[in-house]
Amino acid sequence: MQRFALVHDGSSQGWKVAYLAFHLSSRLGAPLLVLLVGPEIDSEMIAQRAAQVEVGGRAAGLVLTTRPVKDFSVEVVVENAPSYDGLILPRHLVQDENLPSRFLESLSYPLWIVTEESEMRNMAVLAGNATTDRGLMAHATSLSQRLQAPMIGLASQQTIASLRRLYAAVSWYQLPDFSSTAITGILGQLDVDILFLPFSGLSLVKELPINCVVYPA
Repeated sequence: MQRFALVHDGSSQGWKVAYLAFHLSSRLGAPLLVLLVGPEIDSEMIAQRAAQVEVGGRAAGLVLTTRPVKDFSVEVVVENAPSYDGLILPRHLVQDENLPSRFLESLSYPLWIVTEESEMRNMAVLAGNATTDRGLMAHATSLSQRLQAPMIGLASQQTIASLRRLYAAVSWYQLPDFSSTAITGILGQLDVDILFLPFSGLSLVKELPINCVVYPA
């Protein structure tokens, strides 16, 4: 059974990200751990937020656990969620360019960097290398099948030729290059609301106005 962890800081974006996590966990039948970030002096506020999260989780039919944590750091997340199938974060919490890579190097599971609530109707995966990105492809296509969401593949002509037979259910689109401009242009045309990327594509995340899932190396 899959399990997901969510970091919730009480912000407006944090609630949007929570709704995505509720939707994802509900559709997969996956338990959800919610790490509530906030200063210890706001214990009453944290308790109120925990109650609100639990109400939302019950409404979604989730097996949900809330856990206040002292701060938002790689060390705290690793301590509280060492073995899950995805860590879901509001994008504004990872403005430090080094933080996402530190999470991915410390954890062995994907990092969801989320801007907006999404029902994940159309998903895409960026495949840069037919050999090294097979773990990413297997993860992304498995989720798309379980969520019954179409999967679009973005890759070079050579990579598409290598992967098309293995992933026949994926609709492939050739990228002219791997710039954020080229990727954003295609995603906008295809109405994609979530993009899976390899660790090697992590630097693109800050330039892509879309929910991103980065697969560890």
